[in-house]
Amino acid sequence: MQGKLTAKGLGLPNLPHTIHPGHVNFVTDEQLEANVAGTMLDQVIEGLTVQPEEEGFVREPGKRDIIFEGTYEEVNEYFLEHEWSEGLPIVPPTIDKVEQFLRFTDRDPDEVLGKLLPDSREATIWNVAVNGVMSGCRPEYMPVLVAIVEAMVDPAFGHEHLGHTPGTETLIIVNGTMLEELGFNYGQAALRPGFQANTSIGRFWRMYLRNACGFLPHKTDKGCFGGNFRIVLAEDEESVTGMGWPTHGQDEGYRAGDNLVTITACTEMTQAIEVGDPSAEQILTNIEARMADNHMFIQFFFRGMVTRPTVVITPAILKVLTEQGWTKQAVREHFYANAKLRVSRLSGMIVERFYKGIREGNWPEQLGSSMELERDIQMVSSPDDFIIVVAGDRDRDHVEIGSGNGYIGFPVTKPVQLPAAWAALLAEVRTK
Repeated sequence: MQGKLTAKGLGLPNLPHTIHPGHVNFVTDEQLEANVAGTMLDQVIEGLTVQPEEEGFVREPGKRDIIFEGTYEEVNEYFLEHEWSEGLPIVPPTIDKVEQFLRFTDRDPDEVLGKLLPDSREATIWNVAVNGVMSGCRPEYMPVLVAIVEAMVDPAFGHEHLGHTPGTETLIIVNGTMLEELGFNYGQAALRPGFQANTSIGRFWRMYLRNACGFLPHKTDKGCFGGNFRIVLAEDEESVTGMGWPTHGQDEGYRAGDNLVTITACTEMTQAIEVGDPSAEQILTNIEARMADNHMFIQFFFRGMVTRPTVVITPAILKVLTEQGWTKQAVREHFYANAKLRVSRLSGMIVERFYKGIREGNWPEQLGSSMELERDIQMVSSPDDFIIVVAGDRDRDHVEIGSGNGYIGFPVTKPVQLPAAWAALLAEVRTK
């Protein structure tokens, strides 16, 4: 199903497919060869010799077309039946509501931001606003939504892979003066629903993947388990700058206070609970021990690419680190040197791939060439690969660790472009 729908989105609705009977990881090499030479070869021959049935394309409605009229309940039922919502109630995207969102950007509604896969649909300012309305966002969030989609369509992020079986979810990180202006939560319950900006913008991400990109469960989205949309993570910039560290935005090459959006795919998120200790170095050691349990870090070795794990520490942890003289770069270097994984902890099949990569010279040099099982290997290729963000309860010593899948969802940061009349528009909505 996924292959057929993806091919249709790429303009090849009749493309034949060959399907292996069952999962390839559950058969021996001999069985795999037999399946290829038997059932799958027959499918290849049929695909090359039998004309497939014709399948046409359905015209989509224009952006100002009224597709349905009814009560709030009827609209929600209609959208649910057509797979335009994820099952939660949506805000009906009336023309009036969409135009309220468009007031908060100086961009043309028809401006194309990029191409969206798997449906090969254009990302436009207009459909960003529509999905923002549906997700329960406020009109003043519009500049943030546009920046998110600009990051999404950046080739470095590779959004077209987000229908893969690990069911990767994306973490959205925001920085800048807009955190206070828009009411983002960056303190206690930083990743908990309950704050409109963090929650509705997080919902927008998944809504846009459904409606604009075309990722639908049981169809183009093949996440084995999948996950919910992630609440937007805002950095506690007051704590960061107050203790002398650069913000995440500065790490990405921007100035302190710049309004920014970073997206990064976190296939796995885990929490290190109570890593606190009077010794800052012991705190880092405690965090590194938890990193070793997060095996997805190792994925970058299979693809010859970099993975950038995200480590979210609280201001309480930051305080101990800075008081004992630890810079952010020194912390990264400690993570790099000590956050390692023992080869023997990998599954048998993955170990075989690991050593195959060593034999063929495909892996980074720091992995070495030893064929031993009881040795520790690096999780990243450079200290700078670690993304460190400060957020969460200022009085707790917990850490959140997010790991990606290497070539899928590489971190991308984009500036948020506020409209020229931003201050006046913001004052207007606050008086209503």
